[in-house]
Amino acid sequence: MKRSLTLLISSLLLLAAGLGFAQDAPVRVASKQFTEQLVLGKIIVLALEDAGLEVTDQVNLGSSDVNRLALENAESDIYPEYTGTYLNYVPDTVEVPEGISQNAAGLYEWVSETDLAANDLVWLAPAPANNTYAFAVTRAFAEENGLVTVADFAAYVNDGGAVMMAVGDEFAQRADGLQAFENAYGFELSDDQLLVIAGGTPAQTEQALAEGANNVNIAMAFATDGALMAYDFVVLADPEGAQPVFQPTPVVRGAVLEAHPEIADVLDPIFSSLSNEALQELNSAVDVAGENPEDVARAYLEDNGFIGQ
Repeated sequence: MKRSLTLLISSLLLLAAGLGFAQDAPVRVASKQFTEQLVLGKIIVLALEDAGLEVTDQVNLGSSDVNRLALENAESDIYPEYTGTYLNYVPDTVEVPEGISQNAAGLYEWVSETDLAANDLVWLAPAPANNTYAFAVTRAFAEENGLVTVADFAAYVNDGGAVMMAVGDEFAQRADGLQAFENAYGFELSDDQLLVIAGGTPAQTEQALAEGANNVNIAMAFATDGALMAYDFVVLADPEGAQPVFQPTPVVRGAVLEAHPEIADVLDPIFSSLSNEALQELNSAVDVAGENPEDVARAYLEDNGFIGQ
């Protein structure tokens, strides 16, 4: 009985800690570890500080799982997440509406409602950008072959066009990777048409495309990669929605937003300004020009009148 009472008290204390937020406590801002997340995390930190809030900088906290658990356990207060990523955290008992993952507005609405009801986590205004898997080609190759969309590429493949695609092994193997594009657009690449890089990242596949290594003429990419702009690559549009939508969005604990409702007023217009092209420029400044993510974030906020007024 004593043990049960102790466990009950401990559980209640944890629950209270998770739900509560002291008015004068600093807002803890976290992020994942890759370039775009570092920039977005610093944007949140700088914007909230400019608004007069005390902030604890937890940017570069870790993986998606680490950030999600920290938020759920009240070990952080806000971090930028992607709408499509939330699908990885939906319990098996919750049915995901069919086709919702490719509908930007519908996915955001469903994610925000579901996460609020289940976890008291609030998804603020999403960026219009979509950091999803994409196909990248050189501008010359796109113009020479009339490639604008993945459908155009599928027609090129099916007409016998020469193809060598640089991909990471995970993208090549996953059902929601290359296979999703093939199924949606009706084409199929053979093993001889793939340069598969073990553990390959978009930075590596895009470098192979830029260099034309092994006759690579198309590469796996993320739609907001900085290298896309630096190399003047063309990203093929995905009108059939082969990939889920991944809109960057600040996610904040409900108790924190209740204590500081101004957080939404500060961050909503900033994230609403972040198009694919804007994120490509920010990511390029870090990955290609070698600038510090905090400096890049500050310059964007100041240049667009979000801070320093």
